[in-house]
Parts: sequence; C-alpha cells; structure tokens
Amino acid sequence: MLLTRFRRFVATVLALAAAGWALPTSAGSQVQYQYQILHAFGAGDDGNAPEGPPVFDKKGNLYSSTYVGGANQLGTVFELTPGTNGQWSETILHSFPASPGDGYEPTGIVMDGAGNLYGTTTIGGTSGNCKVVQGCGTIFELSPGTNGQWTESILYNFCSLANCADGGVPGYAPTLGSGGTLYGTAGNAAFKLTPALSGWTFNVIYTFCSLPNCDDGNDPSGSLTLDTKGNLYGETAEGGNGGVAYVLHPEPGGQWKEFVLHGFFGGDDGFDPNGAVALHDGALYGSTEEGGGNSCGGGCGTVFQLARGSGKNINEQILHDFGPNEAQGLVPVAGPASDLHGDLFGVTFFGGSSSCNCGVVYGMKLRGNGKWAYQVLHTFMGADGLEPGSTPTIDSKGNVYGTTGGGGPNGGGVVFELSPTTQASK
Repeated sequence: MLLTRFRRFVATVLALAAAGWALPTSAGSQVQYQYQILHAFGAGDDGNAPEGPPVFDKKGNLYSSTYVGGANQLGTVFELTPGTNGQWSETILHSFPASPGDGYEPTGIVMDGAGNLYGTTTIGGTSGNCKVVQGCGTIFELSPGTNGQWTESILYNFCSLANCADGGVPGYAPTLGSGGTLYGTAGNAAFKLTPALSGWTFNVIYTFCSLPNCDDGNDPSGSLTLDTKGNLYGETAEGGNGGVAYVLHPEPGGQWKEFVLHGFFGGDDGFDPNGAVALHDGALYGSTEEGGGNSCGGGCGTVFQLARGSGKNINEQILHDFGPNEAQGLVPVAGPASDLHGDLFGVTFFGGSSSCNCGVVYGMKLRGNGKWAYQVLHTFMGADGLEPGSTPTIDSKGNVYGTTGGGGPNGGGVVFELSPTTQASK
C-alpha cells in the first residue's frame, strides 16, 4: 500500500541522490545504537512485507503482521519469541485467508490485556454492497487457546451499510480503548466497534469530507491516538489545502464532534501528513511526507509539534525539515513515537545512503535551548532492510523496535531492534 502513495516521490528522491550531498558533521556526544535483525521475512511460506508497529505481551514476546506472504501468499499474523541465546524464533499464528469470507492483506494489530489480537484487513470479507470483487476488508480477532492454537473471528465486514457509509479498505490497525472498544478509520469513515453480550456493535462516529473543500479533512491516515479523556487524534492526507490534524471529541448522548487542530498549507509548513500522531505532556507530534523549508523539490517532509497556545489557539512548530541532505533521511511516511521522556523516534522511507536510498531510523531530543536535536540512529543498506514504513515501538529501556517493508537477507523485510549502547551528553 505504501508504494502506491509514494510513486510521486521516486523521481525527486532519485534526483536528490544523484546530487551527492555530504553527511554533515555532528557536534557533541550522541547516543549510539546497536542494530540487530530479529527476523528476516521472505523464505518459503513465511510472511512478506511486515506492516504496523510491533506490539509486546507481558512475557516480552513480539507480535505483528505481514501484508502478504504466508501459506496462501495473502498475509500473516506472527509471533517472535526471544531465546536465551539472543535469537528470536517465529511462529505464524494465522495465514490469510484461512476460510471463505476471511479477510486478507492485514495492516497491523493491537493486543488487549488478555492477550487477544485485533486487526484489520484491507481486502476480503463478505459484503454485498462492496464494489471490490475481493471484498472491502474486515476487522478480526485472534484468540489464544490452551493448546497453543489461535482462533480467528471476523468481528465486522466493511461496506455492510448502504452506499458503503461504514467505509472500506481500512489501511491501519485499530486502536484499543476502555472496555475493549476498537476505534479506527476506513475510507472516509471513523468508527468504533463495541463488544456486547450478543456480539459486536459497529458505529460510524464521523464521516470526513463533510464540509466544502473537505476542510474537515479527506483520506484519514494512520491509526487513531486515544487520550485519557476519550478523545481521538489523527491526521488526513488530503482535505483543505494540504491535509489536516484533527481531534474527535465524544459528546453527551453518544455523538462525536470533530475539531480541526491545524490545516497544512505546504511550503515551509508541511503537507500530506501521514501516519499516527504521538501525544506527550499535552502536545501532539506528527510528520508530513512533503513540504518543509528545505530545498527538496516539493519538500521532503517535516516533523511537527502542535501545542495549545493562548485561549483556544493551537500553535504549530516545525521541529525538523527533511532534505536537502539525503543522509539525514527523506520522506517520513509514518508518524514518530514518543518515549516516556518525550524523545521522538521515527523512520524515513527514502534517503540515508546515496547508494541505496533505503531509509533511516531517526531520534529527536529536546535540548535546554528549546531546540530539538536530530540524530540518525541507523541507515538501511538493503541487506539489513529497506523502506521502513511503520511507526517504531519504544520499550521502557529505550530499545527501538520496528519493521521494514523490504530488503533483508531473504528480501521480504525484517523486524529489527536498536539498543542504546552509550548515553547522550546533557
């Protein structure tokens, strides 16, 4: 799915690579990271092209999904278990489609406290209203059994409502809320799926592009981010002038209201925001695929902060412009993650090595002068993975876990870990 959206960047990025920009000299001590491939995809009936941030259970096992591959070449959900020798072993929990009506091409998962996994598939399912021959996608659950087997249940088939008012072809993992409620987007619909005694209840909570010029946003991008008050934050890649950042607020009586927090305009401001947003200390952090103040064609993206100002004003600050230095990474296609200290970690789809343009993993830290320091933590070279497209996951020790959609020893992408080996200077 990512490759379709990014075709428009390829010509620009290749031109930038040919320019042969030099890596700038870094000043001061920085945290150094050790890179390790936990699993390489693409061999035999293994999955291929992992998507979605890794999630962990209470025992430290890692879970995620692959968009394709598996026994039927239409995607998998997998588990990686750490061994005492530092190696990780893979178990495929589900290969799509397992039966008629099953979805396929999953795009990430979440886990509840009982160890059940929930996710979406972009295609498949059963719905007579869907104009896509293969189906408009599903929401599914995988439940672990005492015998080590996992059981799949289809919780919802998209395009079940007239005119597909419930959306279709979901592109991102759902978000888990209190009471086991799932939130997400599909097409131009934001939804919630609530567990009940007799099954699951699906509700559309907002339909985007409801205003002229789609000023409320169009084409929602990334998983939703839930705060402690039940508000949902997200971005749309289009709408208005160049996409929007928004919040969905639950109202009395079960209704939801959308508030646009920022409309992107391009130029020095970014545009085409993509991926989930991160929340820390009341501020919102995200990235745009294009725009920014550096000379990079139409711009190679930004990392931004949205914070409350005086009154009801929301102030935007550009924390980092990508480009024109290719070695620093180009085109962040997924939002950054925030650790407990407010440090940011993310990936770029392109840039890094001029010989590969395979992307980088980056970190950002707020310094005492109010400026953010940017550091490339790892540059992909193809054999160790390429084109990372999902937000990384940060554990309590500062280890960074993520996936690449391609590359690696078998060519099908990798799950990787970056472990800090030195401390940064203050």
